[in-house]
Amino acid sequence: MIHIVSCAVVSVLLLGLVGLPGESMTSAGKSSHPWRPVGWGTPAIDVVGRVSAIADVYGDVAVRPLWDPHAEGLAAERITDGSPVWRYENAWADDSVGHVRVDDRRIAAVRRDGRVSLVDVPDGRIVWRADLPQGPYHEANRAYDEEWGAAWEISVARDGSVPLLVILHEGRLDVLDGRTGTIRWSFPSGSSASCPTGDSDLGARGEGELVLLFRDCAGAESNVALRAADGRRLWGFDGGRLWHARALGAERLASVDGGGALVVREVRDGKVLWRVPSAGLRDNPDGSAMGVSDELLTVRSKTAVTAYRIADGEVAWRRDLDTARDGTVLTDGVHTYVAQDATTLVKLDARTGRVVDRRRFEDDVAPRWLRDGLATIGVGAGDDVLVG
Repeated sequence: MIHIVSCAVVSVLLLGLVGLPGESMTSAGKSSHPWRPVGWGTPAIDVVGRVSAIADVYGDVAVRPLWDPHAEGLAAERITDGSPVWRYENAWADDSVGHVRVDDRRIAAVRRDGRVSLVDVPDGRIVWRADLPQGPYHEANRAYDEEWGAAWEISVARDGSVPLLVILHEGRLDVLDGRTGTIRWSFPSGSSASCPTGDSDLGARGEGELVLLFRDCAGAESNVALRAADGRRLWGFDGGRLWHARALGAERLASVDGGGALVVREVRDGKVLWRVPSAGLRDNPDGSAMGVSDELLTVRSKTAVTAYRIADGEVAWRRDLDTARDGTVLTDGVHTYVAQDATTLVKLDARTGRVVDRRRFEDDVAPRWLRDGLATIGVGAGDDVLVG
């Protein structure tokens, strides 16, 4: 019995140090972080690299999902030459339910058995591992997942400068500290006075310093904004789930109401600070038509790009576009990228709306994201291009 107990204790300690069997990180090279390619920061729209359409970029490294018959995980490859940087695999665990960018260095991989691993991309190492407790609908959701795919929602919120990983799974919401992997707070689903039949339809999304919780209680919406730091209820809202909401900084949150009006609220109590009835953002389910910088909220309607001052909602500048087209607007406060027509990308001065450069591509363009002066643009059905 002493030998059995001793072996069990040693095994637990070893697993805590090296991870559960099958989880591995294989390094194959070094990255350059931060990356400053030729063409970065120039007025012209220069193509500085190509990446997979499903990859996320960290410096000169593109991270993409790894689907292998024997293991799932993540693969990191150098943008400049496609050479491998590292591979994160877990052969014995449940399949992946997704991954999310936590900050400019780290990505989190989440598996169906509740295992979460945070990977430092430039260094190619596992920062921490965590295990989520099972939710009240574990068995029902597992059967649903096996037939229809993962019923998990993963996003990121913030507590000041600390990233928080927001994971909704099996009728339970867990918010993890991005530095350590410890659970800050949880929202278990179940019957209550306000929702006597249980949370039959539960959704959650982290945005800035808020976690927006969406519940369908017996056919009626019961949506609340929670403080990301500790889960305290701040205010409630109905008539829309705010999936598209965007944090503006300065304790403000932007959203679009059912009539297409642009609405800016205070984070602490949901009070409407200003509203633009004619912003033209009706078809904006994911918030991509809103670009946020320090002082301006720039929106893309069918026929124009308009920058509103976050402080008071006044128009800073407006530029009409030649072709009626919905789309994404990207901005970092220095430059703004939009698709002028199906194949033309235009680069604007974010402060004035002045055209800096235009570039026509061989196929339809779709702006995706802008970070550190580099934008990812989808071109047709092939790989995305990086422009600076």
